[in-house]
Amino acid sequence: MPYLTVAVLLLALLGVLNLALTLGVVRRLRERPGSSAGEEWDRASQLAVGDPVGAFSAVDVDGLPFSQGDLSEGLMVVFVSPDCPACEETLPHVLERARAYGRERVLAVVIRDGDEPGDPGPYVERLTPVARVAVTDMGGDLTTAFALRGLPAYAEVGADGRVAGTGRILPRRPARNRPGADVGV
Repeated sequence: MPYLTVAVLLLALLGVLNLALTLGVVRRLRERPGSSAGEEWDRASQLAVGDPVGAFSAVDVDGLPFSQGDLSEGLMVVFVSPDCPACEETLPHVLERARAYGRERVLAVVIRDGDEPGDPGPYVERLTPVARVAVTDMGGDLTTAFALRGLPAYAEVGADGRVAGTGRILPRRPARNRPGADVGV
């Protein structure tokens, strides 16, 4: 019986110690500025608004080359991957937004990711009618130029090839080629 009492007391002490350490970790996480999980998840790129997009050279699925100098103000760049479940959920919204913006104002980048990357073909097929499409690997020129941190992601290009906005969820704003049209997601 005395062994059982000692065992129960030891387990109770370990439980109290575990609770104290957990509360300490939670308090520290709350004190760190910019450490909220929501903020970190929403940061699709390490580039901030106003930062220039890095140099890159790529070829779209039509065989046409493009580079940093071809980025025009108002261009929406969307990064998706067939290996990303969140990208599959986002894709209908991307297609809707791309239709509203117009094919010439959207660059869709389909990323092959992982050891056995998924087939980018279905994404390319769905995106080609509404956007200029490029296929690349994670860590390639395009993902490096936009300092991509995760998927799905979008970046809007501002003046002089600088970032006007980034995120994981497309922003709610009117399409520039249709005055007054609101194409919220």
